Amino acid sequence: MSQSPPRVQRVSTQGITYSVTTAGDPTQPCVVLLHGWLGTSHSWRKVVPLLAPTHFVVVPDMRGHGATDKPEAGYDGASLAADIRGVLDALGVQRAHIVGHDMGALVALVFAGTFPERTRSLTYLDEPLVGFNLDRFTVYREETHGGYWHFGFNSAPGLAELLLAGREQEFVDYLVPLMHSPNPQAVTAADRRVYADSLRAPGGIRGSVGWYRASFETARQIRAIGQAGLRAPLMAWGGQYGVPQTCEQFGEMGVRARGGTLEGVGHLIPEEAPERLVREMSAFFAQVSPS
Repeated sequence: MSQSPPRVQRVSTQGITYSVTTAGDPTQPCVVLLHGWLGTSHSWRKVVPLLAPTHFVVVPDMRGHGATDKPEAGYDGASLAADIRGVLDALGVQRAHIVGHDMGALVALVFAGTFPERTRSLTYLDEPLVGFNLDRFTVYREETHGGYWHFGFNSAPGLAELLLAGREQEFVDYLVPLMHSPNPQAVTAADRRVYADSLRAPGGIRGSVGWYRASFETARQIRAIGQAGLRAPLMAWGGQYGVPQTCEQFGEMGVRARGGTLEGVGHLIPEEAPERLVREMSAFFAQVSPS
């Protein structure tokens, strides 16, 4: 049976308006897909049609990104998780599988730790465990290719706005290809234009780096979740050329995660390996929520 095309709607939550794409049958189990930095809902364009035949798929442009509002504040994990709860409330969804990539993985983790009654499972994709090990990734050393310099750059007040304004496309064209494996079709020039457009929108640069300027607050929230204990079933994957230790790092939190490393894949797992990712997610969802 053919699927109806994805739908885009505006949803009010926490005093701002989100742009939310949905696909699939609302009576089916819900999957929420949270993109990361320099991304938008477009980051999941290859995943959505693979999940939609069996799930109700909810894909927001996160606060500060895409067609969603870009306020000055509210970029810590707890605020963003509350945004997503509001989106689910507006859509009439009680429980969902929460999937996050990059900085969106931090939001997914905070959501699962804060709203366990709303979480069927948590899937965490290619991101350090901020609050537990970020310092090891940001140290300037050869093993980390000079460190995750963008955390400091994006956190510096006003610096990104000063240097990137008017050069958004050049910035995306430089940085995004460094994130994925050498497959030019993983993220095309047309895809990069979508991401640059998000930065070019009023408040877009500030919204993009808002996650980083709130990262210490998010780190404290994640440490508190670790101390309280994470109840949601967890799957974590890292790319071989991204953050390959994504799964094993949860041992530092005292949590056992299903998952591992995707060989031949870089940081942009949803865009580089959508079929492999959906196979793993579908098996995981079936295991934790059998019909």
